[in-house]
Amino acid sequence: MQTKFDKVSSTLGHLQVEISEADYKPSVEKKIREYAKTAQVKGFRPGHVPIPYIKNLYGKSILVDEVIRVASQAVNDQIKEQNLNVVGEPKPKEDSYNIDWHARKDFKFDYEIGFASDFTVDLEKIPAIIQYDIEPSEEQVNNSIEDLKKRFGVDKEPEVSEEGDLIFGKLSQESTEFFFQSGIPTDKVKADAKAQFIGVKSGDKLKFDIQSIFETVKELGFATGKSDEEAGQLEGEFEFEVERISRVEPSELNQEFFDKVLGKDKAKDEKEFTEQVKSIIKENYSRESEFLFDFDVEKALLESVSIELPEEFLKAYLLEVNEGKATEEDLEREFPAILRGIKLDFIRSQVARDNEVKVEYSDVLEEVKSEIRGYFGGQGGFEGMEEFIDNMAKKQLEGNKDNTRKYLDRAFGRKVLGFIKEKVKKDTRPVSVEKFNEIASESYKN
Repeated sequence: MQTKFDKVSSTLGHLQVEISEADYKPSVEKKIREYAKTAQVKGFRPGHVPIPYIKNLYGKSILVDEVIRVASQAVNDQIKEQNLNVVGEPKPKEDSYNIDWHARKDFKFDYEIGFASDFTVDLEKIPAIIQYDIEPSEEQVNNSIEDLKKRFGVDKEPEVSEEGDLIFGKLSQESTEFFFQSGIPTDKVKADAKAQFIGVKSGDKLKFDIQSIFETVKELGFATGKSDEEAGQLEGEFEFEVERISRVEPSELNQEFFDKVLGKDKAKDEKEFTEQVKSIIKENYSRESEFLFDFDVEKALLESVSIELPEEFLKAYLLEVNEGKATEEDLEREFPAILRGIKLDFIRSQVARDNEVKVEYSDVLEEVKSEIRGYFGGQGGFEGMEEFIDNMAKKQLEGNKDNTRKYLDRAFGRKVLGFIKEKVKKDTRPVSVEKFNEIASESYKN
């Protein structure tokens, strides 16, 4: 087999693959022998079908499969050898597969390959990025204290449910033998379905159409232990048997509450508590600042790292793979965001390779757990909640490659971004919440 790769430009290449009979014949003959051992052909005992007969029945299809497999492997090998950041898929020339498979023994295939131009990522050369230190207002401090009163409230198991409670029980469907030990937060239930979850007690059995309860398949997935796609396919009447009700009642402003929030004797009166809560709120607001900082880091990466992409090649590829799902107008509208995403992916991958940044299973699991915690909101104070979330997260990943890949990609992006943020220079500036909101709104527009 011979391959020849020519760079047509900084983002396009031409690859020619020449395959001789010696490259595919051994594997074709092996496949034919395997077929002969297992083929069920009328008039012959299993395992005794003559080789010539198998060749006559399946020879052409086996030949085509093996030749294309050898060609595809050659393309992949060349991509690795040339160290190409491929965009889309290698595109065969129109007449490459217009072949007389009976007459030919040697084959020649031509491919057009699109890829990113050569680039380097030097984090030291990126200009300092502003990180805002947000100062909270008095109203925001008071609102946060109310929130803390709920978060550090008293966990109770009332006999009868009210809105805001978290209801645990057995979710099942007799016709499909579905069963899941579920938890349903009443504040996540659709408004028109909420009434049936209010006023229930342990032992009550509720019946409902499974698609009528939650606003999104994501929430349904958490309640059923399914992936988004699997949850969307659930249908019919389900039964939910109530086992336990969890409710968090707000705490009073007293020493016991101060100690719960801050630690033993960290605040001795409401004034001291308020001052320390203000610091906590400031730290919490740093998440919004961090989100903008992340955005600005990615923006700086794109501005500092020059990457060309084969735009026309990419457009043609996207239209082909999304045939019937997206128009040229759709593509033109979304194309800037697509280019941005591809470039960022290449930059992240390069940073990871250069600095040996790797994602562990624990990183992926934590990504799922973080999403589940958000789903349950403030209902995280009762004993055993973390174990419940951990088991649910593992269930989300178990035996679902697509789901695992989604969270793996998120964990990878988060870990690489974390590494980059440690390396870039920062310019910290104080700012009010109102001013920060103006700055953030303007930044996200551009």
